[in-house]
This record gives sequence, structure tokens and C-alpha cells, in this order.
Amino acid sequence: MQISRHLANMCARALIESMDVRSMRHLAKRIIKDYDLQKRSGFPESFAIPSIDAAKQIVGDIISEKLFLQLIQNLIHMDQEGFMGRKIRISYLNDILKEIYNSGFIFDSDNQMFIENSRIQRTRNWGALQEGTSYTLAFLAIDIIGNTRIVQNYSREIVETTYTELKYIVQNAIDKRNGRFWMWEGDGGVVAFFFGNKNNNATLSALEIYNNLFLYNRTICKLTQPLEVRISVHSGVCEYTEQNNTFKKLEVMKTINEMEKKYSKPESICISYPVRMMLDGFIADQFSPLGLNNTSKYYRYKMEWEKC
Repeated sequence: MQISRHLANMCARALIESMDVRSMRHLAKRIIKDYDLQKRSGFPESFAIPSIDAAKQIVGDIISEKLFLQLIQNLIHMDQEGFMGRKIRISYLNDILKEIYNSGFIFDSDNQMFIENSRIQRTRNWGALQEGTSYTLAFLAIDIIGNTRIVQNYSREIVETTYTELKYIVQNAIDKRNGRFWMWEGDGGVVAFFFGNKNNNATLSALEIYNNLFLYNRTICKLTQPLEVRISVHSGVCEYTEQNNTFKKLEVMKTINEMEKKYSKPESICISYPVRMMLDGFIADQFSPLGLNNTSKYYRYKMEWEKC
């Protein structure tokens, strides 16, 4: 997010009019670990820093660290819950929020953080996740079975059309649940979910993809055989990174790879135990354990024709 000079100055004025320098220091240390206002500002240790200099220095440093939205999140929390045992009202907060909203971000009250307005832009990290920070996310992985055979047996036009149509099916299912592509390599990829009931959202997206693919194969698919995919859903703690090569090496991806290789089957959905534990009851009941009891590591959903 680009921070205008007007927004930065308004934020500095908010600090000046809402708190003393001591409170500003505490606020800054919440956002930047080991923040030292005296060193950053260049004032001698024995010198009391004027409020206007302290505020401008803190806001400028936070913007330089690309943590401006975290600053405003803290100001919202302070305005609602108080700060250091006392009530506090943040000046210009509504005006600051209006500028942020106009820049394409909205405040998610459930997670107490700003995220991008998906009607305006869609990025990999929702405009919120920070590089190197760990989050709990749910992941949906999908890949085409027999990719090599398809590429060898069909024209380039048919292959590209089919794979584009698959991605459209996936995109349509995840967009309505605020999912984001973290990887897409033509024949499949990984989608991440972070907000709301992330496990429900990932699983419902998988079910929608599965059902729409069933219809797709029986209507407009240009292949002579049904397009078959593996779909897996898993959740866990993951360190956010923009680098796909790094993401592929994370523990959560190792589990997804294990699911795809050993447990995910054509025309079915495989979910992990952590996902099933967090699902709404009706959805969870649609999945059967891959084992002898309900302590199975993995569960499967498969569409079957009802016997007459």
C-alpha cells in the first residue's frame, strides 16, 4: 500500500493529540521489536524528545518497515480497548480509516487486521500476511492425473483449453470463499485460505470443484476420457513466503505431497485429520476414515450412485 504524505501526517497528528511520548514508545515497540526512539531520532539520551518529533519519527520508521497497517490496527485496538490500563480516544481515526478504505483495504474485525478489498485487487497474501511470519492456514491442492498422457495424445489447443477451463472451475470456487492461488503450474496447484472458517472454506471449495468437474466431464470436456484430478485439503501452521521454491519445502507441503501420492484417488477428495476436526458436523459426516476407526490421519469423500 502506498502511503501518501497527507495520510502519514494525519497519523502523526493522531499520535501527538492522543498520547504522550512514553505511550508512543510503547506503541512503537509493539510493532517493531527493540525499537529505540532515541537512537532513531538522533536526540541525546538526556534530551526529552518533543511530541511532534517523536510522532513523525515513529510514523516514518513504521512506514519504512512496511508496517503502516499494523500501526493502524494497534490504534483501532487502543481506541476500542484502552491502552496501558486507561481509556484512550485516537484523534482522526475515522479520517485515517476512510483514506485506507479508499486505497483498497478493509478492516477484518474477526482477525483484527486489514486485508485488501477483493473487489479492487487480489494478491497472494490478501495484502496482510508478512514475509517470514507464521500463520495457520488451510490448503487445497489439486493436480491432473495423467498429465503426460494428455499432453502427448491431444493437440496443444485442446490441452490449453481443457487446462484453462479447469483453472476457471477452481477460480470460481475459491473466489467466493476468499481463497488465493499460492501455486499454479498448468496441471494443478495449491490454494490457501486464511479468513473465516478456513477449513470449511477449503473443503467446500473442494466439493464444489469436484461436483462441477463431474458435470464438466459429461458436458463440454473436449477429451475423449474424463479429466481426472486429485484433490487434497490440509491445514497447519505455515511460515508465509513469496518464494514458491521455499514454500514447496515447508512441512505443510510435505504432508500434502504425501496425501497426493498415497491417499488421494481419482474422483474423490482426501482431507487430513486436522481439517476434519474443524469442519461443521454435516460436512465432516460426508467423509469416511481411511482406516479402521475415527482416529485415521486421512478421510475421503467420493460421489457414488445410489443403488435402487
